[in-house]
Amino acid sequence: MLTGGEVTAVLDRQTAVMEQLASDAPLSQVLDSIVIALEELIPGSRCSVLLLDEDGVLRHGSAPSLPVEYSKAIDGLAPGPLAGSCGTAVHFEKPVIASDVTTDPRWQDFRGLAQAHEIGACWSSPIRSRSSIVGTFAVYDRTTHKPDQREQELVRRFSHLASIAVDHDRAARQREAHHQADLARQSAERANHAKSQFVTSLSHELRTPLQSITGFAENLKTLQLSPDQRQKALDGIAGAADHILSIVDDVLDLARVEAGAMPIQLEPVNVRQAILVATDLMQPLATQRRITLQCSGPALFVQADRRRLRQVVLNLVSNALRFSPSDTSVHVSTEARGQTVEIHVVDEGPGIPRDLLNRLFVPFDRLGADAGREGGAGLGLVLARRLTEAMCGSLDLDSCVGKGTRATVTLSACHDATSPSDTLRGRSLSQD
Repeated sequence: MLTGGEVTAVLDRQTAVMEQLASDAPLSQVLDSIVIALEELIPGSRCSVLLLDEDGVLRHGSAPSLPVEYSKAIDGLAPGPLAGSCGTAVHFEKPVIASDVTTDPRWQDFRGLAQAHEIGACWSSPIRSRSSIVGTFAVYDRTTHKPDQREQELVRRFSHLASIAVDHDRAARQREAHHQADLARQSAERANHAKSQFVTSLSHELRTPLQSITGFAENLKTLQLSPDQRQKALDGIAGAADHILSIVDDVLDLARVEAGAMPIQLEPVNVRQAILVATDLMQPLATQRRITLQCSGPALFVQADRRRLRQVVLNLVSNALRFSPSDTSVHVSTEARGQTVEIHVVDEGPGIPRDLLNRLFVPFDRLGADAGREGGAGLGLVLARRLTEAMCGSLDLDSCVGKGTRATVTLSACHDATSPSDTLRGRSLSQD
């Protein structure tokens, strides 16, 4: 039996192991502590813990004092009636003592290995986790040896401690697996909900122009229209069809960007040219709404996809014009900031409350506005941000209610390109 001093030593070591478990130390580290503690209490011994894996074979959980070559040789040991001390202990689910491995029949296939690594005796005790065997706790001696009652009591205590460590590790892994499963389930539910919302919104956006096409077509078929009325109906059909094509193009572009399938070719791009193309295209809308469209700032080069940069600027300017009241201005400017270039699109619209800004990047969300004067399907800003991110940049919004909104595109500067000497400063594109 254990002496008072030995009981104290065992309790001290058990306390240290429990503290490791409480701090969620890795299982291998905890098992090393258990094995080393037993080796200290049984001088001259070498101990190991073997754990059953999912395939039902034994793998080393801890063997700090055994030769590495020996551990490698028996790693993957299949339990059986003649599988050394450890494999046999798991097979029969009871301790196996081989006091002389040179004569023990259970070591017949391992005698050469034992002799090469100075193993004269080995006894192994199953490690039980609740109702099943999860591994073995083995003690090796260099010479023939039969454990006494004290040694068997120590092995029993530390085998139980190893079972606690294994149970703790498995419970932690189960909790993590449940947590990951919950996260996956929640993510799937959010994805399904988002998909349903997307389909519903897309259906709503397509239904309006389709109804217009149907109505105009019905008029052409059933009514005697004047040439002007007929042309108006045809123009209405063409406009509605263009709107549908625009939505479909934006949806397809958004899908390609988010799937990583959008072809992006980064090259030095003249920001001035991208801005001029966008503002020239938007000038008729600005004129129609009596909005001054202005550009300023130095001509700079960025690393971007030429076509997609024009698309980003076009979407931002178009969005600013749609939400700006008459007799205001939309200002597009460029600014160099160290290794980056910023493109600012500033309007004098009604502004957006700060808590609603993130909703602007949700597909089809127009913050409760109907199609009305603003038009659009609520995809412009979403697509602009995704395209900017695909070009390794960023798109941010800052808005103040009653004062307007500033959209800022940030892209990597391209210093190797030769910038033209002229600038955009002061150019007015309005036509009063």
